[in-house]
Amino acid sequence: MMLPARGLRLSYLRHFINSHGGESSFAGKTTAQVCFEFVVPLTKPGELSLVDHVANDPSTAAYVAPANWYVSHAWQYLFLETVDSLERFFSDRGLADDAVIWFCVFNNNQHLAATQSFASWSTTFKDSLAMIGNVVMIMHPWNDPIVLRRSWCVFEVYVAVTMGARFEIALARDQEATFLNDMAEDGAFLKMLATIKSENSEATIPSDRDGIFSLIRAETSFIAVDRLIFSTLSNWIKTTLEASIASAPTFAEKAARWLQLGRIYSRETKDADSERCFRHAVDLFTQSSGPDAADTLAAASHLAYAIAYQRKPRDEWAPRFTSSLAALESQLGATDDRSLRARADFASSLAWNGDFAAALNMSMTLLDLQRHMFGLGDWRTASTMSMIGINHFQLGARRVAARWLAKALPIQAAYFGEDHTSTTLTMSFLAGAFMFLGELQRALPLAQHLVATSERTRGPDNSGTMVDKMNLAMVTLMAGHLHEATAQLTALEAALKSRADLSHHHREVLKHLAVAHWANTEYDVAASCYRRIFEATPDKESAWLLVGFLLDAPTTTAQRDESLQRVRQYMMTSRDDAPESWPMSCTVCCQPVHGRLVKCDSCPKALFVFCASCLERQPRRALKFCAHDQADTAYSTMTPPRRFFFEADLVSLDASFEDVHGIFRAYETYCDAHSVPRHERLPRSSVPVLSRAWHPML
Repeated sequence: MMLPARGLRLSYLRHFINSHGGESSFAGKTTAQVCFEFVVPLTKPGELSLVDHVANDPSTAAYVAPANWYVSHAWQYLFLETVDSLERFFSDRGLADDAVIWFCVFNNNQHLAATQSFASWSTTFKDSLAMIGNVVMIMHPWNDPIVLRRSWCVFEVYVAVTMGARFEIALARDQEATFLNDMAEDGAFLKMLATIKSENSEATIPSDRDGIFSLIRAETSFIAVDRLIFSTLSNWIKTTLEASIASAPTFAEKAARWLQLGRIYSRETKDADSERCFRHAVDLFTQSSGPDAADTLAAASHLAYAIAYQRKPRDEWAPRFTSSLAALESQLGATDDRSLRARADFASSLAWNGDFAAALNMSMTLLDLQRHMFGLGDWRTASTMSMIGINHFQLGARRVAARWLAKALPIQAAYFGEDHTSTTLTMSFLAGAFMFLGELQRALPLAQHLVATSERTRGPDNSGTMVDKMNLAMVTLMAGHLHEATAQLTALEAALKSRADLSHHHREVLKHLAVAHWANTEYDVAASCYRRIFEATPDKESAWLLVGFLLDAPTTTAQRDESLQRVRQYMMTSRDDAPESWPMSCTVCCQPVHGRLVKCDSCPKALFVFCASCLERQPRRALKFCAHDQADTAYSTMTPPRRFFFEADLVSLDASFEDVHGIFRAYETYCDAHSVPRHERLPRSSVPVLSRAWHPML
């Protein structure tokens, strides 16, 4: 049985400082300097660790006790800032009298440091942290912490992950003040998170880094390490901001903190929380400066944004935007930052709620203002170019969208970094545009990057991460990597089963999983997927998907005839004002297919579908999507289901002349009502009962 790791009481830090001349002796010194200038000389006589040295001295032995907190820090930190961070952390939690810290400078024998192997160091750190169970990481500076760039510190987070240890963050007083000031800059929080990537950390000895990385890859992942840092840091930032509101001296300063907190929640897509914060901000700015003050109006536009992103009724948010934007532009001018931000948020809200044409018009006006104010290479202008690209994408103009998005992406990546949410949003739609244009080899690496970034920054179960995983699986399937795509879709389907909040995503995954099984000739499994979609939400799309599959599947497919009869009954008794329009879009023109639908027989069925007219006019664009030898390409057509069932009955029914004649008249009426071209209609001569030569004995 291992003995509990020993540490030094928090109060020893002050004893150590005072016994070496007080704070003036340590001013400006890093922890590394303190080690070599104070710890090593003090412990030289016995060549012990400082903990053992203190324990052997009766006058100081009381400072030694079983450690209950493991301190993760960087030796480049200023020692006094480290002490201040720890004292404030434990004092704020009422733990100052009970805290016993394991601090590597004090616990490790510095006289033997040069002789220790990686295995020895890693075992020491891992065993100590595992026994203690609590980790406090000191973060300096708050927005680019050195500790996260050091591989040994990343190793400590890895141990915390694998051991399930409690993980906390501490800042010195001046660092917290800097943090609160920096939070006034919109996006400071996300820019900070975008710098965190444990896989980029370094060690003084390269072999140590290699050893640490091998352990992380073997027992967990860099994603899990980063996720622990992200979640802890995000929670700490929000808690610290909200706690600081009470001590803010004026209504205006309290309002500003609520505004900052709301922006963070908004960036995390926690829109109900952001609405709560923005309502506080509006109320406090109103009390401070009045309802027509610029700060109040800007906060009101933020509030409108939070309401809009919850998809609440338009009359709850659009009038707020309209009035606050008009007042801001009247007071400050259209090119003031607050006016521009309100216009950008209004455009985003319109797009989020499906009014892409209005969003595009507003974004084009915004672009005109920004390009004169900042230039086309500015990050703010690039954000608007991205929004314009997204609007074109949603309106079906994928080629135009790709041009706008491709212009915006390098500017955003250079300013924000590749992992910032603004950059990844642009990247996501650009990947989608490439996918719809058949440029799958350009889409695939973007989709892979998005999943890796989302899992690391937002977590594997986040709704945004799920969407990125779905998109990757679809691109993988379209690129012809059938086995890999099936595995991705199967894992997604299992993860989404219990997520009622993502039921619409579950349906999309099932649709593509059915396509994958269909392509693998696993017809019974594919049929089960399509039936599950139809049974969960019987509608035009689910019915037509099921019919399309069943008519192509072998007659031996499980429950084929029963399912076909059931879905036919649903379709013939349900109202459909556009029975010739498919609930799916042409892969080339991105518009709903009308009339006969064309499929490539060599590609996974239902993956690429085309209008007959697009295939006739633009065959090369259709071929771009095929991952197989184009010499093998062959196409088949499918008639809209209602027309198909009419024609099937006319050809196969063995009924009286009058009955079949009545069906044919109904068929002709249907074709006339829905403008079915004459050359696509079933000729009367093809109906066996109607084409018999008349004789009473026949």
